[in-house]
Amino acid sequence: MRKIFLIFAICIYAVSCSSDKNTVEESSTTTSTTAATEESSTTTSTTAATEESSTTTSTSTTTTLAETESACESWTTDSQVTAGWPSSSGEFSGPSIQETARIGAHEGYDRWVLEFRPGSTPPTGWEIFWSSSPIVSDGSGIEAEVEGTNFLSIRMLSSSGWALPEEEWYAGPTELNGSDFGTSNIVQAVLVGDFEGYSTWGIGADHEAPFNLFTLSEPSRLVIDICH
Repeated sequence: MRKIFLIFAICIYAVSCSSDKNTVEESSTTTSTTAATEESSTTTSTTAATEESSTTTSTSTTTTLAETESACESWTTDSQVTAGWPSSSGEFSGPSIQETARIGAHEGYDRWVLEFRPGSTPPTGWEIFWSSSPIVSDGSGIEAEVEGTNFLSIRMLSSSGWALPEEEWYAGPTELNGSDFGTSNIVQAVLVGDFEGYSTWGIGADHEAPFNLFTLSEPSRLVIDICH
């Protein structure tokens, strides 16, 4: 009887040990699977974020280039003349007294800016056109010295202040060189005349190209962008 009881006890112990071993292995397998799932999820998320970033950057670059190309295609080399020229266009009331001028290089185009004094408006009228001939100074009729192959003449109802007391005369730059600002098409911009309420700036360029003209306020500015 004691022998039978001993055999029965040994069998129960063996079954118990086998059950504990299977439980530990399953738990281990489950943990490993969970970790693998988390790693897979993290990798997928990182890859997606990288692709999204790459796509965004590429799209942004393409848009910038497309906008530049589109702008130049929509601009023109035709003359820009205000209504009623050479009298006032009526769009701005004046006075239009020049304060300073500058040029700058941009992707796809160069920019010339004429800024006016506080209390002034942009010119009350203008005539802007391309020419292969040198620009003629107002009043004297003498050809102005402007470097370049083609010339954008900017004649407007605006003053550099010569009719005002000397201390109020224009003190900004009268000559700007494209090489100093890294421009691609603008070679030089020169104030070539101020006569009887009309003033003229000449932009010498490497070649004739489409341009865009617009005005800004606070401060008042006349802006011309010229394609490369």
